[in-house]
Amino acid sequence: MKTVLITGASSGIGKETAILFANNGWNVAATMRNAGNINMFAQNKNIKTYILNVKDKASIAACIAEVINDFSRIDVLVNNAGIYTTNPLEVTTDEELEDIIDTNIKGVVYTSKFILKHFRQNKGGTIVNVSSIAGRVTFPYQSIYHTSKWAIEGFSESLYYELKSFNVKVKIVEPGMVKTNIYNAVMTLPDKEYPREYNTKFPKWHSYLVKSYRNGYSPKLDAETIYKAANSHSTRLRYTSDFSTKLVFFIRSFLPLFIYQNLIDKLTMSK
Repeated sequence: MKTVLITGASSGIGKETAILFANNGWNVAATMRNAGNINMFAQNKNIKTYILNVKDKASIAACIAEVINDFSRIDVLVNNAGIYTTNPLEVTTDEELEDIIDTNIKGVVYTSKFILKHFRQNKGGTIVNVSSIAGRVTFPYQSIYHTSKWAIEGFSESLYYELKSFNVKVKIVEPGMVKTNIYNAVMTLPDKEYPREYNTKFPKWHSYLVKSYRNGYSPKLDAETIYKAANSHSTRLRYTSDFSTKLVFFIRSFLPLFIYQNLIDKLTMSK
């Protein structure tokens, strides 16, 4: 049996991905930060849970070593753990900024780094990095989140070339408006004091965001895309699950930039 290690497996895309791999006969190392969720997969014999804080390098190294000890090898790493924020940059706290960078960027980089020796020695492996529609296009009030996801796109694309000669594949999965814990988080405006200049346009953006997520899709769709990417023998780098995200990417690549910018501004910022 092959083995997959999944970060952020306690909910949303990570949870559905763990279940899908297990149902298809894989050994699943489902990792999570919260020890309170450690028994959530107790009824599934193919899933073993581990505590992993992707913001802690020692935790990453220890978890990878433990999984290798338990299953002898890891065939696929799914870097799924991530957090979301939407706020004007001006009112984003240092703690919020650092949390995004530490989780969404450093967590992916260090987890990938620490598993590479194992993949190289095994003469193969696959890294699936869960990015976002926010890694290819931009919207207002998400500058820090976009920073993290654009970083993962560049990191993954560079790593794709770097690891090709070792038979280590790198894949990027780009979810769109998927109904995960992010959906619950955006239902109400963040509890912050905003300068009055933001009092009209930020609520306008938030209303647009809420509507988009209400029409979102199930994380099971992204789990299927991750499973497809992990099992692919092709050199394909990027995978997208839903039609709406594919349409946005097409519009962004087809339209002149100034027209696209005006379109986004009217959709998200106009009164």
